[in-house]
Amino acid sequence: MNAVGQCVDLVSTSNFLGFAPQHIFYLVENADNYYINIQIPKRSNPRILRDLHIPNSELKGVQRSINNKILTKMPVGQNVHSYVAGRSVLTAAREFCPGKAVLKLDIRDFFPSISTRRVHGFLNSVGFKSKCCFILSKLTTMNDRLAQGAPTSPMLSNLLVGRLDEQLSSLAASWDIKYLRYSDDLFFYKDKNFNYPRLSEIVSNIVNNAGFEINVEKTKYHPIRRPRLTLGLLTHGDKPKIPGPQRRKYRSLFFKASRDVHWAEQKIDLLRGTLEWYKCVYGRNDTYNQYRTILENVSRLKIHDSYRSK
Repeated sequence: MNAVGQCVDLVSTSNFLGFAPQHIFYLVENADNYYINIQIPKRSNPRILRDLHIPNSELKGVQRSINNKILTKMPVGQNVHSYVAGRSVLTAAREFCPGKAVLKLDIRDFFPSISTRRVHGFLNSVGFKSKCCFILSKLTTMNDRLAQGAPTSPMLSNLLVGRLDEQLSSLAASWDIKYLRYSDDLFFYKDKNFNYPRLSEIVSNIVNNAGFEINVEKTKYHPIRRPRLTLGLLTHGDKPKIPGPQRRKYRSLFFKASRDVHWAEQKIDLLRGTLEWYKCVYGRNDTYNQYRTILENVSRLKIHDSYRSK
């Protein structure tokens, strides 16, 4: 029996998630108080700060259980590339190669636009009883909105806009165009140029009717074969590539790591993440092997550090 059949009330829902009913009851009653607010620079503009609301360890543990036992078991459309195993920025970017015409639209305040009521309504629509819907929706929202920082928010956002994805996919098919979504970014693409102003207008109307709003300032159209960045990658060639300035930054990082083991030890997580991302995009080429060797040498040199410093 799946979650819909097992989660009926407080006791059954708590047992399914693996927590005591008293614990779940207390969190439901006080969920809004179990978040801390932090600010991080936006990737697109580091001078602008983005608010994140991070649940504490008690609430986060319950949210992870909801994510693993309930949300990730639900199907997500094939045109969604965000927050789904086996799909990523890279799988989305590959769709735009080699240099297809791409229209990108951005949903304004995506997570905050999804209310507790909408979460409740979605859960009810897939078969959960009212009591369970109330419990799960309270455990996964803060101040009546999806919290940007909760582990359940990404998957919930995918599921709650499933109907919108279907509408936009049907619209794209009627234009002989393809559609995909990565989080709050909507993409329409084709191997030749198309009437993007008219399509943008229609998409905006559909998105508005679904209870969201397009951030018009972020709408961009990339004609075929023109140099452009899409989801942080160059997609006008045969394959996605990391932009030149970013590649030079990577080269600088690993050069410094090869010369300063102390610095490399402090930046080890950054170096490992950079190496993994480079491999995802380019595979195990010569540059990757060079970077990997530098990283391996950092571990070896650490053993002899006390001798080298004397």
